[in-house]
Amino acid sequence: MKEITLDRTDYKIIKALEKNGRISNTQLAQAINLSQSQCLRRLRLLEEMNVISGYRAKVNYQKLGYSVMAWTLVTVSKDTPNARDNVMHFLQQQSAAINVHGVTGDVDLIVEVCAKNMAEFTDLVVKQLYAHADVVSTKSYICLDTAKQDGSPLDNV
Repeated sequence: MKEITLDRTDYKIIKALEKNGRISNTQLAQAINLSQSQCLRRLRLLEEMNVISGYRAKVNYQKLGYSVMAWTLVTVSKDTPNARDNVMHFLQQQSAAINVHGVTGDVDLIVEVCAKNMAEFTDLVVKQLYAHADVVSTKSYICLDTAKQDGSPLDNV
């Protein structure tokens, strides 16, 4: 993978967009003390390099009735060819599984689940996921509260 070289101005653009993805180019240029044309040129380059890969709304799912947020650790069968891929494919089809990550360590996958209630969560994790032929075990952690959200490794850059 080719290394991308960014300067302080590029990082300023990225950090400003992390805080407000809807900021206009005029406001962004003013915030980072750059001309509008140079700001737009740099922004387009960051998008072309896929450093900025998209823009989206941050949705408060609790306001929409999704009261259960959890992380489920999944161990898949080591004896079945393509077991990990099969389980990942299954999870990609589940709308309540909002993030699915393959990981190293004692488990194979970490699944972030957002469900309307415990019944929906249980249906996905116990009745479907744990019952999947390629799943050996699951372990879930229910979110009680959040101390930090949407942090960035660029906060100190």
